Amino acid sequence: MLDVRTREVILNKDSTAVAKPTKVIIGTLYEEYYERIVRYIFVRINDQNEAENLGGDVFLKALQSLNSYRGRSEQMRAWLFKIAHNLVVDYFRKMSKRKAVSLSDVEVRDSVSIEEAVAAKLEIERLSEALKQLTPAQREVIGLRFFAGLSSAEVGKTLGKSSGAVREMQRAAVETLRKQIYV
Repeated sequence: MLDVRTREVILNKDSTAVAKPTKVIIGTLYEEYYERIVRYIFVRINDQNEAENLGGDVFLKALQSLNSYRGRSEQMRAWLFKIAHNLVVDYFRKMSKRKAVSLSDVEVRDSVSIEEAVAAKLEIERLSEALKQLTPAQREVIGLRFFAGLSSAEVGKTLGKSSGAVREMQRAAVETLRKQIYV
């Protein structure tokens, strides 16, 4: 496997590295991971618009630091989620300094009935409340594992923990969520 030391290497679907220009690398990563990253961020901050903004920022930061990336090409996914994690931490740091005003952001599209929109909103609120009962580390693991689709090993690399510790936090978090949601 090639080492990503220049701006000219990207992963193929079969996990082999081939030479590509930098814009193609970021474009390919964006197409493959943008939705997962936005879902992960949304689960953490519970604001769709801000999650989409931060998702774009992840790829902007990746583009800016691609020259200095020294990992192997198969580690790029974990690298992107580490950037997303850092941006979420920065977001919470900024938000703690602001005065928060709670607004209900329900976007009802023409193709969705009001009943479906209300049911979805209630389900999201129920999940959000249940997620608040978890520790910050457990929320992070749930977000990365289920909403971003990372493996235990990738989550471990992102959070600096072993994959066994990640699986144990996941187990405890799922148990807590079950108790909260199915009471």
